[in-house]
Amino acid sequence: MPDLLTHLVSTRAPAAFLRDRQVQAALVFGSFLPDLVTKTLYWGAWAGNDFLEPVHSLPGLLLLCYAAALFVEAPLRKAAFAALCAGALLHLGVDMIKDNLGTGSAALLYPFSTRGYEFGWIEWHDTVLLLPLDAAVLFLLAWIERRSGRVP
Repeated sequence: MPDLLTHLVSTRAPAAFLRDRQVQAALVFGSFLPDLVTKTLYWGAWAGNDFLEPVHSLPGLLLLCYAAALFVEAPLRKAAFAALCAGALLHLGVDMIKDNLGTGSAALLYPFSTRGYEFGWIEWHDTVLLLPLDAAVLFLLAWIERRSGRVP
């Protein structure tokens, strides 16, 4: 799993183009949602792999994003659901970039297949090297938003 900073950057960059701050927040929260649920199940309930794999699958993410969207006020619910799903899909994409020692980081079709998928472009121990790039992107986004007057 890439670090949370990498997940933040992967959704914070596209979120900068959205005007509605609540939809931006839903997009960013959607990128954290799979790992928040996975870590809560793993550390809080000592859940096994059978309960953790659905959280990183397409059907599992749809259900998770739907449940999270129910906590948003009704007029914004459809946009929040779409933003949560987009953030969760970006999360899966970022997770799949890393080599997960051949096991795959996302069981995309979990109820129908337990096969894990990964691209394996970055070695598992090299994700730390992304931190300076992540910080640079976040600083650049903050500078652009401040210059454009979107942030007071």
